[in-house]
Amino acid sequence: MVKVTKENILEIIRKSRYSEINSKAAEIAFYLLLSLFPFLLFTINALAYIPIMQTNRYIYILEKIIPQGAFDIASSMIQSAIDNRSISLVITSFFLTIWTSSRAVRGLIRSINRAYNVKETRSYFKVFRIAMIFTIMLLILIFSSMIFLVFGERLGHFLLNYIGVDRVLINIWNMWRYLIGLSTMIIIFLSLYMYTPNKKVKIKDAIPGSIISTISWFFISYAYSYYASHFANYEVIYGSIGGVIILMTWMYLSSWAILIGSEVNAKLYLIRNIRYKTKIKRKIYKNK
Repeated sequence: MVKVTKENILEIIRKSRYSEINSKAAEIAFYLLLSLFPFLLFTINALAYIPIMQTNRYIYILEKIIPQGAFDIASSMIQSAIDNRSISLVITSFFLTIWTSSRAVRGLIRSINRAYNVKETRSYFKVFRIAMIFTIMLLILIFSSMIFLVFGERLGHFLLNYIGVDRVLINIWNMWRYLIGLSTMIIIFLSLYMYTPNKKVKIKDAIPGSIISTISWFFISYAYSYYASHFANYEVIYGSIGGVIILMTWMYLSSWAILIGSEVNAKLYLIRNIRYKTKIKRKIYKNK
């Protein structure tokens, strides 16, 4: 077990500066934001094929859950999709979503390899396959964070006020939404840190960074949730661009949280290896 000391923490901070975490987080956030637009096109055009009564119900639910500025944009896009249905647009936007978001994951893989100081020797197709798997997992992570952590409180209020769900069930929902959200994060982060680097990483070596990334992502999402719940009228000051700025900031900080977790894992792994090699050398020296 590696003891976490002040020196180790400072070393991780120094290492993160040389690993260009901030610029890598910005790159990943950019591709995630870029993937958001084709993802919205795909989702909205897919919704256009749902019977109109059901679509209206989803629009009504969206109005009660997401901030007004975001709803105005989403509702107009949904209505436009209903009026101009296109299977080809659904297919095209789906593949664009996969491509742009996979670029973000490939950026993550490069950063994690750099944290462990290893070069990428796997074939392009193997890396692409790994990126595809974790692209889906990352989309699940973002979606679950939005549902359970960011807009969970607003969703609870909607269920209570407009559907008439019992308050006891709302209290249970508020408890379980955190548990489900955090459990999803830990599982996905653990898988990410174990299977994306070009080296074998044991589960015990991936746990510290997974916990740190989960805690960081949770507080980042909670802060965003608080803002969305209490200051949802930011469009009055900034206009519709305000929502994009806040979303970009959330994605940047979330990407930073993932990268800092990989730095923690790599640093602790390095310390453990140095101690192990030193121990072996001492044994060899004593046996001489």
